[in-house]
Amino acid sequence: MHKSNNISKQNNLTKDEQRSLEISMQETDLSYLSSVALEQFNVSSLELEKLTSKIDKKTTGSSGSFNTIFISVLCGLLIGVSVFFVIFQKNKNHPSVYQSLEEEKAQHTLENKIVSTDTVFPKIETKEIEHYNTIANHIEEINAPEVLETLPSKPLNMALPEKEEEEDIVFQFTANAPVVFIHNLKVTNYRMYYFKNSYAIDLNINTGVSAQYGSKADIETAYLHKSNSYLAHKIIKQAMRFFSSKNIVNCIEELTILYDFNHDDANAQFYLGMCYYQLGKYAVAKNFFQKNIDNVNNIFHQESEFYQALCLLNLKQTDEAFKQLQYIVNNKGFYSVRAKEVLDKQK
Repeated sequence: MHKSNNISKQNNLTKDEQRSLEISMQETDLSYLSSVALEQFNVSSLELEKLTSKIDKKTTGSSGSFNTIFISVLCGLLIGVSVFFVIFQKNKNHPSVYQSLEEEKAQHTLENKIVSTDTVFPKIETKEIEHYNTIANHIEEINAPEVLETLPSKPLNMALPEKEEEEDIVFQFTANAPVVFIHNLKVTNYRMYYFKNSYAIDLNINTGVSAQYGSKADIETAYLHKSNSYLAHKIIKQAMRFFSSKNIVNCIEELTILYDFNHDDANAQFYLGMCYYQLGKYAVAKNFFQKNIDNVNNIFHQESEFYQALCLLNLKQTDEAFKQLQYIVNNKGFYSVRAKEVLDKQK
């Protein structure tokens, strides 16, 4: 240990010398304390060496071997995973893998396509359908893809044949107005008759005023909301629904609203004629059919001509009926076969 006189000189030393002196003093003190303890407990140097050996074995032997084994296992695991990943990537990039995947995808697509396109065709019953609701079937068939065929060429022959064997095309039956179908019934000029400037025509303004009101200005606001039921395009749809369901009386009520608004409405003319014909009021029906025949819109001309002839038969106007039926047969229109059958039955 350092003596007190040595320590008293510490103030005269530099900082580095003071630091060195402190370290040496600590080491000397530790050595002194160790020697005192060994002498007190009578510990020999051999026992001290054995204790040191045991300490070294505990601190370095077992833990070192365990750490070594753990690190080795971890490294082996990482190497194994790396090798497996490399092999898997190599097999995945092989062309045969893509080929098998493409074949599986194509097979799956083909199976889905077959399943989604399977259709069950309904049984079609052949029955006689009127001309005014058969064009819808032809229009639906147009949506199916067709294979275009080229017309066969004919040699130019200046000599006219004595008799034309091919059926003549009657141009007077070509439709001159657009047609839509409502409840599978033909309706013409839907936009022109029932819309004005892209707005639905409100027929409420053409209806009468109830007795309790002095004028339209006196009608309550709640009553005005009812005008939605008098929109022209809704009335024609309702009328076609009634006609399709054989509700003739209600159909006449709806069509009369349209006819009062526009006497030139070809739809109202023809279907009113058909309604009265089905009710047996042949005189009224004949007049509506005549109005339709005189209409510039020729969509219902063939139907009106045929059913007007039937009205004439039921009214016992036989000569006029036969004349009109023969006219229909000669024109070779849609009702020519039925007109001939009616003529044959009357003979």
